[in-house]
Amino acid sequence: MGCDYYIVKSLNIYYNDTDYLVIELQRERGYYYFDYDEDEDDYEDKVKEYITKCITPQMKPIIIYMNEHFNKESFELKYKNIIENEINNAGKKWCEITKIIKVEERYER
Repeated sequence: MGCDYYIVKSLNIYYNDTDYLVIELQRERGYYYFDYDEDEDDYEDKVKEYITKCITPQMKPIIIYMNEHFNKESFELKYKNIIENEINNAGKKWCEITKIIKVEERYER
């Protein structure tokens, strides 16, 4: 079944300032539901505003790992095994990881 846009939550694992690995944690489908009358003068502006709001990430980025430590024990319990598998597959080591950030991205299909 199709959708209008995707909502993706992932972990960005930085091993220097610009390069990082990505682990996709969750992907959801999003759908536009317009309840505006097409005959209104400002219909197109309202639709553009609505789409912009839907595509704008609702979650602020969360730093879960920095300075060789997880910021919360719950982050370590939840993500450590997933992260270890990914960095091992990429040929990296924990000592190379500078930070890990959980982010939300939204984009149209």
